[in-house]
Amino acid sequence: MYYAFAFLAVVIVAGLVLAVATGRLGGSLRRHKEVQDALLSDRTATLEYPVPTGQDPAVVIAALHKAGFTAATDPAPSGQRVLIECPEGVEHQRGDVRSIIESANRSTQQEGARLDLGVRFADES
Repeated sequence: MYYAFAFLAVVIVAGLVLAVATGRLGGSLRRHKEVQDALLSDRTATLEYPVPTGQDPAVVIAALHKAGFTAATDPAPSGQRVLIECPEGVEHQRGDVRSIIESANRSTQQEGARLDLGVRFADES
């Protein structure tokens, strides 16, 4: 009888842990989608940074978030791109965003290889 109760308790605890984890993941995915939708809106001034091969978009986004910018990845047919909100205007914040991305010149978050890539936004020829 004791084993049946212990098994039932383990199943209940595992179910609760799964429910909490799923809820958090769902909330995180929902927030990412909301940010992405806002960045894709015509009402939001954004810069689009096509992420070069070899660079992790998470490194770019982390650097931008640390500097106070809202940014999210958005898959593009030609690869990853990062959308960056510029509430003060694209031209006013272009230089700041460029400097932040240039400072995030690592291939990965943890001691990745240095990248010497020029930062070009999608609207620059």
